Amino acid sequence: MCRSQLLLFIAAVTMVCRVVCAQHTDVKSPQVKSSSVAPMQLPILVDGSKTPDQIPDSLAYQHFFMAVSAHPSPSAQEQARQAAQLLPIQLCAADQQALVSALANFRTQLDQIESALSQATSAPASASRSSQIASLWAQSAALVSTTRATVQQYLTSDGAALLDQHVKTRVKAHIVIYGGPM
Repeated sequence: MCRSQLLLFIAAVTMVCRVVCAQHTDVKSPQVKSSSVAPMQLPILVDGSKTPDQIPDSLAYQHFFMAVSAHPSPSAQEQARQAAQLLPIQLCAADQQALVSALANFRTQLDQIESALSQATSAPASASRSSQIASLWAQSAALVSTTRATVQQYLTSDGAALLDQHVKTRVKAHIVIYGGPM
């Protein structure tokens, strides 16, 4: 392994660790000031490190797309981050370029949905607001599904298999689904 490949590998491992830490956030209720009362924690419903088969593929792909996507004209830092995150998948150059293009389109559309969602959530509560928020969440889920289909279509069969294996083994292992009473 040459020095530049080693540096890219080290950068990839560092970025993957950062993504994993960002994806594994412990959700707690606000801490009570009294030391006699323990903070409430949501129970873990599914731990991907123990039962990855219980993590939905759609959720794993959503995490992957959101973590790895970059804007259509990424900065040098954004390009390096993305290259480091894609390195472990070991795609051929053509497959990697196809994936990068699909992810740029995903990021552009996701930014639009997130902007609309931010505006909708800051509006006064109403029935139409709730409907608009639900519609935007549905658009986000549809975007993940569409992007996944696009990626499958444009990658070679080997590239699609490598990506699927990466998402199902490495991404799912770092997802934790919390739940509890609402």
